[in-house]
Formats: sequence, C-alpha cells, structure tokens
Amino acid sequence: MNRPFNDQPIETLIDQNLANEGTVLDLRLKYIGDDGMEFLSNCAKLVSLRELKLERNDITDKGVQMLAGSTILTGIKSLNLERNSIGDEGVRSIALSPSFSRLTSLNLWKNEIGSDGAKAIADSLILGNLQRLDLAKNKIGDDGGKVLAESQTLTSLKYVDLFGNGISQETQEIIKESLNFKNLQHLVLE
Repeated sequence: MNRPFNDQPIETLIDQNLANEGTVLDLRLKYIGDDGMEFLSNCAKLVSLRELKLERNDITDKGVQMLAGSTILTGIKSLNLERNSIGDEGVRSIALSPSFSRLTSLNLWKNEIGSDGAKAIADSLILGNLQRLDLAKNKIGDDGGKVLAESQTLTSLKYVDLFGNGISQETQEIIKESLNFKNLQHLVLE
C-alpha cells in the first residue's frame, strides 16, 4: 500500500510523536492501518495516554475493535478517529468497551457510520462522560438523529456535530428540542 506521508515503522512513529510526558500521541496522516492499531493496543509505553489522534490512518472496524479490547489504553479522554473507514461495528466496540469509560471527546467525522452506530453510542452506558461528539459526514440519517436525541446517557454533551448525515428538517427540530441535551452549548446540523 502506498503510504504517502509515512514509511516508518510504528515503533518509530510512537517515539517521534508521543508528547506531554506520554499523555498525547498524534499519529494523524500516518496511515498505520489496522496493523498499527494492533501494535498501539499492546504497547506498554502508552499506559499514560489520555489523547489519541488517529485522523486518516486507514483504520477499519477491526482496528477499532483491537483498540477497544486493549488492557493498556484505558485512560483515554480524547479519541480522534476522523476520516477513516469505521462503520457500525467499530463504533459498537467503542460504545461497549470499559476502556473508553473516561472518554470526554469522540471524533468520528467522515467515516461509514449508520443509524446502528448512532444507536450504539446513544445506548452506551460507557460513554456517559462524553462532552464532545462529532459524527459529521456519516450516514446516520433520521433514525440515528432521533436515537441520539432520545439518549438517556449522553446528557453531559456540550458539543454535537451531525452535519452531512442526511437528517431531515423534522428530525433536526426533534434534536434541537431534546430535553436530554440540556447541557448542549453547540449543535451543528447543517
């Protein structure tokens, strides 16, 4: 596979991009794929990680499932998986993993998430601390928008971006009027 910005092994990338005393790892545009995710998930050096940036890395559901199953990466508060190939199964693994119970920010912008993925997030007892959720440019549609608005567990959300999900005006009004989003300060729908 052609990796236009990266021809280094994952071990080197971690050494070069791990910052703030091991709490932040920025691997945006490194194209680590699912193999890289497997390495990250088992890397003891990342035990103190709090922020993980994985934008544009050719990550699929398989890679996210490995991350969700990690016994090392259990303190992440901010997870950026923007512009990958993650679908409903990958999102479901995040929503069900105790490793993500500390998440306050989840960025899934421009993946392949449908209404089932939105439902997994909405029903998650694990993601109750989320304050920021970005699902823009996915495929959650009206069904996904409604389940998020009806969620009893996402009441800590302050920022939600659902732009580009094929959500009708009617469902947008339901989302805007949701009593479950009582702490919401910023909502992007179009």
